[in-house]
Amino acid sequence: MARKKSLDDGPVLRGHILEKAGRLFYERGYGSTSIRDIADAAGISSSTMYHHFANKQDVLYAIVSRFMTDFVDATVPMLRDRTVNPTERIRRAVRLHIEISDHRRPELLVGNPIRYALNQAQKEQGIKLQSAYHDAVRDTIEDGCRCGEFSVQNVPITTMAVLDMLNGVREWFAPGGPLTRSELVDHYTDIVTTILGARPAR
Repeated sequence: MARKKSLDDGPVLRGHILEKAGRLFYERGYGSTSIRDIADAAGISSSTMYHHFANKQDVLYAIVSRFMTDFVDATVPMLRDRTVNPTERIRRAVRLHIEISDHRRPELLVGNPIRYALNQAQKEQGIKLQSAYHDAVRDTIEDGCRCGEFSVQNVPITTMAVLDMLNGVREWFAPGGPLTRSELVDHYTDIVTTILGARPAR
């Protein structure tokens, strides 16, 4: 029988717990996963589990906030970099959005319970991170319209349409399917730049 992990493992153990919990939430759903399930998957006792997290809600929030913080840190500075033209910033954003979403799929999908499973303060922090990315995409599209690279009649609606399309990739794309991730990025880049009225860059 494998030795139970102890408190001495510290931050490494916390990351291990989040990894196992994310996988369980992804495979079973948040509501169908218990603290005991997470502890067993992580190879720890329930008491050790409660040393790191007060409850299942806190585990969910830790997973969601870690993913969203990493996502925002990777995308927003790039979108805000005005030394790069808007078309190229959008192209890079499409690539990063798809690559990060696919690479860390369980963490992203577990974010779906954010509207009902988290407390108010946690929801507000999650919405703040979502808004940072949304606003950076919107402002980049506005930059492109101002300099003549894009032709968009309604920037807010177009921003939502682009983000809804990119977020939807996680619902159907599967590694090993008819498209590689690189091919998917190329197709979506062309679609997004076409929506924005820019000439697709190949």
